[in-house]
Amino acid sequence: MSQSFVFLRALEPEDLELLYTIENDTTLWSVSQERSHYSKFVLKQYLASQPADIFQLGELRLVICEKITQKPIGLIDLTEFSPIDGRAEISICLLSDYRGRGYGKAAIQEIEKYAKEVLRMNFLFAKVSKKANSISMQLFLSMAYEEVAVLPAWHYGKNGYEDLAILKKIL
Repeated sequence: MSQSFVFLRALEPEDLELLYTIENDTTLWSVSQERSHYSKFVLKQYLASQPADIFQLGELRLVICEKITQKPIGLIDLTEFSPIDGRAEISICLLSDYRGRGYGKAAIQEIEKYAKEVLRMNFLFAKVSKKANSISMQLFLSMAYEEVAVLPAWHYGKNGYEDLAILKKIL
């Protein structure tokens, strides 16, 4: 699959159900920093207060959409944005029906293009649990991200404390 089958867009009020589904999916908590449920009220407030400018907020959350159907299928984030250092952390989450089908790779290619061409970023990095999130490890490694460091026992997952790999890609 080529990258042309997805596009990224800003969050819209109609993305409430997508956010609600992803943020409250307890199966994802072991590979994220989440440990509590979000109400639709809180998520509506979040959607209403989102500035589109990564320079203002220091992070950017985009919706991954299937190009043909225009259906939202996941989220991709740039956080820890440092315009001076030309870097940001990348993270991605797809709805379960879309995992393992090339959508994640296509979305990462799109955000890399945006980060390089529009934001003039030098590199992106990801923090990935080596044990609990081996699928993400494989995805990033297959896209030329290099493991540059390991943070021992850095993240508490479903099997206790886990090592986090820092993966980096020069754009």
